[in-house]
Amino acid sequence: MKKQISSLLLAMALILSLTAPAHAYSMQTEASSPVAMSLSHAAYLDGSGTLWMWGSNTTGELGAGNRESSSVPVRVMDGVTAVSLGNGVSAALKTDKSLWMWGSNYHGQLGTKGSGDVNIGGGNNADHASKHYIHTTPVKVMDDVASVQAGSYYTAAIKTDGSLWMWGDNQYGHIGNGAQGDRTDRYDYIYQTEPVKIMEQVSCVTFNEDAHTVAAVRTDGSLWMWGKNVHSELGNNGEGDKFYEFEEIDDIEVYQTTPIKVLDNVASVSLGANHSAAVKTDGSLWMWGSNFYGQLGSGSTTDSGVPIKVLDGVAAVDLGWSRTAALKTDGSLWTWGWNESGRLGNGSTVDAHLPVKIMDGVAAIGGYQDQAAALKTDGSLWTWGWNYYGQLGNGSTENSAVPVKVLDQVSAVSGHQGSMLALKTDGSLWAWGWNYYGQLGSGSTENSTVPVQIRLDAPAQDAASLQNASPFADVSRDAYYYEPVLWAVEKQITNGVTADAFAPGAVCTRGEIITFLWRAMGRPEPEPAPSPFSDVIATNFYYKPVLWAAEQDMASGSLFSPKSPCTRAETVSFLWRSAGSPEASAVTGFTDVGPSASCAQAVSWAVSNNIVTGTSDVTFSPGDTCTRGQIVTLLWRYLGK
Repeated sequence: MKKQISSLLLAMALILSLTAPAHAYSMQTEASSPVAMSLSHAAYLDGSGTLWMWGSNTTGELGAGNRESSSVPVRVMDGVTAVSLGNGVSAALKTDKSLWMWGSNYHGQLGTKGSGDVNIGGGNNADHASKHYIHTTPVKVMDDVASVQAGSYYTAAIKTDGSLWMWGDNQYGHIGNGAQGDRTDRYDYIYQTEPVKIMEQVSCVTFNEDAHTVAAVRTDGSLWMWGKNVHSELGNNGEGDKFYEFEEIDDIEVYQTTPIKVLDNVASVSLGANHSAAVKTDGSLWMWGSNFYGQLGSGSTTDSGVPIKVLDGVAAVDLGWSRTAALKTDGSLWTWGWNESGRLGNGSTVDAHLPVKIMDGVAAIGGYQDQAAALKTDGSLWTWGWNYYGQLGNGSTENSAVPVKVLDQVSAVSGHQGSMLALKTDGSLWAWGWNYYGQLGSGSTENSTVPVQIRLDAPAQDAASLQNASPFADVSRDAYYYEPVLWAVEKQITNGVTADAFAPGAVCTRGEIITFLWRAMGRPEPEPAPSPFSDVIATNFYYKPVLWAAEQDMASGSLFSPKSPCTRAETVSFLWRSAGSPEASAVTGFTDVGPSASCAQAVSWAVSNNIVTGTSDVTFSPGDTCTRGQIVTLLWRYLGK
């Protein structure tokens, strides 16, 4: 799932400090938020300075000394004053101003010269081939740090003397040191694996990993930018000092690998995926970059390679996927740009090329790519836009083109993709939305369309108590497929795709499912005979399983299509035929599996034997593909439970 990155949000005041990550958002009325979220893990910094974390731990991002994910908070360290998260990466500042980081270090984003305590090399995966070191426990990176922004690929830190340091992936020149690095990989990608000083006298910095752009405001109010410049998002008419030509599509990408000055008298800056914005000290809002959907607010759809003035009296600005939201000093909220999914909150889904007023009494704004949120002065939290996972928190999964009230007495909010996390004034933590990795901290991996309270006194909350009961980092103990995976491995039905990963979400092919089933049935030896299928030959790993399936009348025809994804209908049909095709009553209740469907008896048999359920009360979704986690679960229910 690759829904990438949007922008930060600011509070009522213009805060001259390191801003929130560009791929998440954090709303509060202070410079540093006590809550943070990435795509797959979350963090809470309590009032005593204790850092708690939960969610995915595949690359050690929970800092627990192992790779066991947790759907309940884990106590990580004490004496913490600030926390920042990237996907698979965590960073914390301690009271003595020391910076500590942990998690993935493949791109050098931890600043420890690419080192780690575990090597999870990716084998044939080109992106993570050979050495991929991770730190499963916090490691000290540097001292005298005032603020940090951790990213999925690179990191930025401002020291107490005002100097800006960056490190990590430098392919697009976003480290700001002239596209230099101390490591390259086999594709000549450039990595700066230890901190390098970029500039002095910096008051705040932010970056957007989706756009690969970086912006820094210096203490004199000057705005400096660098990185990718495809949409003129650097505000210098699309110029750069490095170019990359794509011959196959006759295109050239432009990069600026060292900081360039864009504006003076800047108080804050926000970056979108293809446009940029700055609020000046006089409250004027200036914007530049792509304007395809009218996101610059100029009244047209003409791009601008240089900053143009849009509004006066602005306190903060937030950029999402080709959309813009501005909070004015009078507390009014205004939005414009792309309005798919109702992300502008103006009651329609029609794009707006000029600012439209949405609501009053707003203290802070923020959002993700296609959803948005506002924290009002009375402490109420309002959300709108895309709602596929229930991330609006209003009890449904329907998009909303108008703001909906979620909670009262809210003091801080953070969110990422389909998940949200809120801290109330009474100190209670609440989360809702997408929960595949346990990032809601609720003790399960079930999504929630309404806020659920996170308890710090939940079982297994101490890092020392989290031991690797599973042989795979991506199979947590609370996953529905946890026991089936252990059973499948024990019975030698299948193993992981690597020594540490099972890949439960990977799609299973017809060749794989028939092989798994054949092994689960005791590996019966088929009669020696030529393959009846032209796409199955003796050197294939699924050769014997397919021949056996043909003998059992589980497959026929001239093609088996072993590399095609296996559907739910095909899977239950294989299981039903392996059981001898027992008579089953007609399917009732599923509107997408009629009595005459070829899989009707198989579906009825599988449902009545508690091997599978429908995808809803009235649908079976016979054409949906099956994942490795689902397949071993069905086999376990059929043969092992």
